[in-house]
Amino acid sequence: MATFGERTVIALSVLVLLARGALAEPSPDDIATARELYKQGADALEAGNAEVAVAKLSQAWALVHTPVIGVDLARAQSKLGHLVEAREAALSVQRLVVSFDETARSTEARGDAAKIADALEPRIPHIIVTVDGLAGHSGTVKLDGNIIPAVALAAPRQANPGTHMATVDTDDGRHAENTLVLPEHETNTIVLHLDAPPPPPEVTPDTNGGVRATDGNPQEHPLRKPESHISPFVWVSVAVTGVGLVTGALTGALAMNESSIVRGNCQATIGSDPRLVCLPPYTGDLSAANTYATISTIGFVAAGVGALALMGWFLFAPSSTKKAVAVMPIIGPVSGLSGTF
Repeated sequence: MATFGERTVIALSVLVLLARGALAEPSPDDIATARELYKQGADALEAGNAEVAVAKLSQAWALVHTPVIGVDLARAQSKLGHLVEAREAALSVQRLVVSFDETARSTEARGDAAKIADALEPRIPHIIVTVDGLAGHSGTVKLDGNIIPAVALAAPRQANPGTHMATVDTDDGRHAENTLVLPEHETNTIVLHLDAPPPPPEVTPDTNGGVRATDGNPQEHPLRKPESHISPFVWVSVAVTGVGLVTGALTGALAMNESSIVRGNCQATIGSDPRLVCLPPYTGDLSAANTYATISTIGFVAAGVGALALMGWFLFAPSSTKKAVAVMPIIGPVSGLSGTF
């Protein structure tokens, strides 16, 4: 069984292997391409074409990180006036791990990068963005198109010398923008002035007890509940009428069907008490016919009561309420109610 020391060595070995896997070495294609791009960038820098030099050296640096590429990229960025980017490139060279076979040229490049970073630091100006007039609202602040988090708004931000634009857009639709020419070495403030937020719309009472905005559009009164134009009595009457019609029609049809069976298979007695006499198996048909007929009668009576109630409501209810309801009974092969509410 491995001792504590042996387990520690094994763990460290695994960590080293994982670190090497995470920091994958550039491929031969990457190295060859970066070498070619570096030569083009170095030639452009020597010729005074800093813009081309930055483009080529940035591409080479993206493929292979070496002190030589990084320090020349810092020089090219500095010539373009990109002081922030130049110093970051110089600092990146200092963060590179020293390889066991590093050349004297790379060692010299590390020293040059440190000198460039030190020389650029006091030249880099700072800019502070302030917003005036938020009035309790939130806003999105941008500097040169990049969003500044609210928690970092008050902090001075490194920026390159030159013209900068700041903007703010509030949650209530207001917008403000301003520009500032920033020189080297200085810390300047750019102020965004927002207009006062628009006042809320004034409201005046209307004739119905609600409110009406100044633009003339009626609004619901905040303390007034919408009125219901249909009485519960109407709903009950409609339900009774509808259920009665449907029940009466259905059971009436069943009663007629059973009656036809009874008439064809039962006989009427002769005497003072004439009635149908059915022998088995038709005794149940006579009973069913009578039951269905009774239920149908009850259904139609209930429908009649509901219809009378509706008629009474239409006669005595206010005219404004009547406009909300229109009910029409349907009696025929398909019985029911048709209406609008």
